[in-house]
Parts: sequence; C-alpha cells; structure tokens
Amino acid sequence: MGRTKSNLVELFIDKVILAAALIISLGILLVFVIRSPNTIKYDGKKFAPGQIDEYINRKAGTLSEQLKQEPQDNNSYEPKVTLYLGLIKDSLKNVDTNIDFPLPDSPPVTVDVENRTYQLPKIELAGKASVADVTMAAYVPTEELSDTLTYGNAETKPADVDLVTVESGINAKQLYESFNSALAGKNIPDEWKIEQQYAKPIFAKVELQRRTLLEDGSWSQWTEVPKTKICHLKNILQLPAQTNEYETQIALVQFAKIEIRNEVLQPPVYDNAIPGEKWFCPSLYKERQKKLEKEKEEFKKQQMEADKAKKLQEKASRVRQPAARQATSQPRATGGGGGEDGGGGGSMPQAQPRQNRPVAVQQTPSRQPQQRTRPTAPEGQKGQTEEQQFNEMLLSEKTNTDTLEKLVFWAHDDTTKPGEKYQYRIRIGVLNPIAGKPWFSPEQKDLQNQMVLFSNFSEPTETIEIPNKLHFFATDIKETEKGGIVDKTVEVKVARYTLGNWVSETFSVKPGEQIGTVSNNEKVKARLVQAGIEAGPIDLITGNIMVDARRITEWTGTALLKSKEFYELLYCRPGQAIQTMPVKERYWSEEVSKIYKEIKDAESAEPVVLLSRSDAASDVSTTRTRGTPGTPGEFEGSNQGMPPQGMPAGPGAPVNREE
Repeated sequence: MGRTKSNLVELFIDKVILAAALIISLGILLVFVIRSPNTIKYDGKKFAPGQIDEYINRKAGTLSEQLKQEPQDNNSYEPKVTLYLGLIKDSLKNVDTNIDFPLPDSPPVTVDVENRTYQLPKIELAGKASVADVTMAAYVPTEELSDTLTYGNAETKPADVDLVTVESGINAKQLYESFNSALAGKNIPDEWKIEQQYAKPIFAKVELQRRTLLEDGSWSQWTEVPKTKICHLKNILQLPAQTNEYETQIALVQFAKIEIRNEVLQPPVYDNAIPGEKWFCPSLYKERQKKLEKEKEEFKKQQMEADKAKKLQEKASRVRQPAARQATSQPRATGGGGGEDGGGGGSMPQAQPRQNRPVAVQQTPSRQPQQRTRPTAPEGQKGQTEEQQFNEMLLSEKTNTDTLEKLVFWAHDDTTKPGEKYQYRIRIGVLNPIAGKPWFSPEQKDLQNQMVLFSNFSEPTETIEIPNKLHFFATDIKETEKGGIVDKTVEVKVARYTLGNWVSETFSVKPGEQIGTVSNNEKVKARLVQAGIEAGPIDLITGNIMVDARRITEWTGTALLKSKEFYELLYCRPGQAIQTMPVKERYWSEEVSKIYKEIKDAESAEPVVLLSRSDAASDVSTTRTRGTPGTPGEFEGSNQGMPPQGMPAGPGAPVNREE
C-alpha cells in the first residue's frame, strides 16, 4: 500500500495522456475544421470553398436585377438653341448699358416688337425663257460625286449626252432694293428692322420643270428635272425640311456662300470631247448658230460660184483649142498675117459668145472658197463677241449681284432621251428670311411656313426635239422566185451616232427577221478606231421586225396624171402598229433624204477625233479642228465630219425610241 501512494506519476499518467489527447484533438478541430487552411480572400472577405460560390451567385443575381431596371441619369440634356440665338443676336459682352447720354426731350414712343408686320416683295422674271440643246461627247463621271469628290477630280469616261439648257433672267438690283425696303427701309421702325445681312434676297433654288409630248399628241404633266450628274453639292443644296427660326438662320448663312450661289444660279456643264467652240448659254448660243448658218450659206454660195466659174473656164478652153487648130490649118491670107511666128490674132472665131471667154474667169479669184477668212469683224464694228458677252454674264467671286439690272441664270437637263420632244419652264426662288415668324400681313399669311419664296414660272419654251442617234433606211429590194413563191429581201442600212461619229452597216432582211443587230464588223469599227475611240461591239439593233414588202402605185400630177410604182417596207415593233417606208432613195420623203445625205456626208468626212479630258475643259475655249482650205471645215465654228449641233433630228425617219 505504501508503494502505491509514493508513485504519483503512475497514479496520474493516464489522466495526463487523456488531457493531452483532448487538447490535441481540439487543436486539430480548430485548425482544420473550424479555421480551414483552404479559405480564400475575395472582395475584402475570406470564404471557404463552399461559401465563395454562394457569395458570387448572390452578387450576380443582384447585378442582374440592377441591369433590368431603367437607367437613372441625372444629367439630362438641355437645348442650347436659345443660348445660340442669343449669342448671335447680342455678341457683345461686358458692355455697360447703364451709361446715359443726353437726349432731347421727346414723348416716349412704344413699339410692339413681337407684333411687327412685313410685306415681302414679289419676285418676277425678266423676259422670256430661252432654251437650247447641245449634243456632246461628254466626260461623264463613273463614280458618285460628293461634297469632297468634285467633277474635276472624279474618274470619267466619254458618253453621248444631249444637254438641254434653259435660261432666264431677273432684275437683281430692283429685287435687292425691294427686299431692303420691306425689311429694313426708312418706313420700318428701328425695332423692326432686320439685320442687313438678312434683309436681302439669298438665292436658294432654280427649279426647272419639263413635260413630254405623248404619242396621242397631248402633253404629260409637269415634272421637276433633277440636278445633273456633275453636281457635287446636291446634299448641301437640299432645303430644310422644317420651317423654324433655327433652320432658317442656318439656311441663310449656308446659301449666302459664293460657291453655293454660283452653283444655284449658273451650274457648270460637262466637259465636251467633241472639238468645237466654247459652250454658251442659250440666248448667245442661238445667236451664234444663226451666224454660223449664215456663214454656211455664204460658203455654199461662194463654192457654187467657184464651181460655175471653173466649168466656164473649162468650156472656154475646149472651144479655144479647136479654133486654134483650125486657124493653123487655114491659109495665111485668111488669118491676117498669122503663122508660126504667132501673129494669128484673128484666128479666134468672131461668133464665140462673150461668156465663154477665159478673161471672165480671171476677174473673180477673190471669190474662190480657198480665200475664205475667219468671219470675225474687227473690234468695235460689230460690238462685243458672244464670248465677251458670256464672260460678262458669268458670276465670279467679285460679282456684286445687288448691282446687276439683269442677273442671268440657267438650269440643265441631262436626262433626255433621243427622239423625245419636250417643253420646259423655269422659276427662281430666294430664302424667306422671316420663315416661321408670325410677322406677315394678312394677305401673305401663307408665306409663314414657306422656306422659299418663288417667282412665277416662265411661259413654256419652244418644243425641243432630242436628235435620234439610230436611223435605218430601206435602200434596195431583191426578189427571187422559187416554186411560184416570190422571196423578198430588203437591203436596210442602219446608222448609229457614237461620240461625234456616224457608223453604219447594211443588212439583208427578210419577212419575220429583226432589222439590225450587234455588229462586230471590223470595217464598221475602223472609223471609230481612227477617231481614237475604243471600238467594241456596236449596237445596231433597231427593235423593229420586217413584216413584208408590198408594191405601191401612186398617181401624181394635176391635169395629166402619172403613175409611180415602188416597193414599200412594212415593219413594226412587237405589239405595236405596222409602219411603212418606201424602198430606194428616190422614193423617200424630202426629210428622210436629207437625214440620209447628212449621215452619208459625215461618213465620207474625216472622223471626229475626241479631245482629251484636259483639253475638253468646259471653262475655256477648246482647240478647234479646222479643215483644209476650201473644205467645209474652214468656216468658224465647224467641226470635222458631222457637227453635233447639226446631227439629224430624225422626224419622219425610223428611230429606236428605246435608245
């Protein structure tokens, strides 16, 4: 018993071991269970592996709910229009307005600024509108023009264009004075006066309309002609869609620019690759055409006189040679002293008519066509030339339109179709400086919501017929009989106008066959190659089909009737009425014969060589290809070959109206 009590270790060892095991177990529980070593710190907090997923999912759900809610923006936009207009109206700041100036005593005058009233003037055209059509081998843009891509910088290619130009005028000086008097004149109270830069007409649009002659002889409705393909300011020239003070102020500033003004009033023309004179507005163009026609007639007259004189000289030579031979064969006594020494002065027969003597020919050398000089009178004898007048009409940066008693303006139409007949009318419009304001008199209330103040339309112009570029002519017929059936084949010549040159080919056509086709004939294309034109397949399709050929008998004369028999070609377009054309030139109408002769003469002349783009610039006079002395190309304004202005218009001749 004493042994047991003396050994304390043995007495408490089991309890010590049990306590140590308990402490170790608690430590393991605290370190590895309660405080796991795998925790991670996220968003400023520590999470166990199972907790972080729950936290992220909860956070994502909260964010998704927020995304579904409407945005809350406390910085709402405030319109700055009022501030902008205030700055324009009063651009001076920090000015002491409390300064008092000594003024004479006068009764106070109160003017109601808001209830002001204006009477805007009417806009009237000056004179009758003039119209002209010019056939061009124009350099047409192959890409869309824009504010940054102008016609001068764009890629182009030559193409046939019939450009119709309509010209009119307006008394700009009177219009400026009327606007200033109505908006800022002496009779207008100072509080009502409009600023000087707005109290004047600012040109906004020249509207060109046309109507087409229909097949039944009536006219179509008037339609507006769009801007040409070479206008690169189409977007800028668009008028505001709304009529309010802000849009009006912007338009007044925009259209007052010189570039916009010139584009509105005097738009440019295409660069024409056909050698010829400088382009003129219609009024001057017509005057020049009259002079050229007169010069042509004078040239033809001189040529006929020269041919007549030449024939007389040849006839006199033929008469003189037999007489001389007869004189040498006669005895000397009858010749009055003649012989080998040349003294036979009496050998000429006395009965010879006077007009056969060669001396009459020697008196007219100055009337020969090769002596023809440029028909331009010395300066001062005929006044200004067309080019000088045109240069005075053109607007430039230095032009003050408010001083022009006649401001000439025009508009172009490049959407015409060959063979069609048109009439045009034109008017001009200026911006309404008080559009959107209730400042109009009762009789002008309708102008309050009108951005542009238009003039009256001009009277319809004369009818313009666009020349056909495709003709065909029945030149001959052949008949062959097989088994009692007569087979008829008509020779048809099809001609096409291409870039200043006529090309043609003859086809043999039978009933039911198409007249004309796409030609790859090298002989036909050779003329275009000589002119420097890329000659691909030439479209000579007329769109007509030969129906038949019939024999016609016509009776002519008055007291004594004479019969005339000839064949007539029957042709038509699919689904249209049958038309007729006599076969052989001697049976054609005078008009058709004239067209055929003009085309034939053009084909026999030298090809028209196109100008390069740089030489064809429409702003300067182009180099004219002049003919050799004594040829039709010598008179002023003529071209080699067929002049574009004299291209057959084709009334009465077959034409492909789809061209």
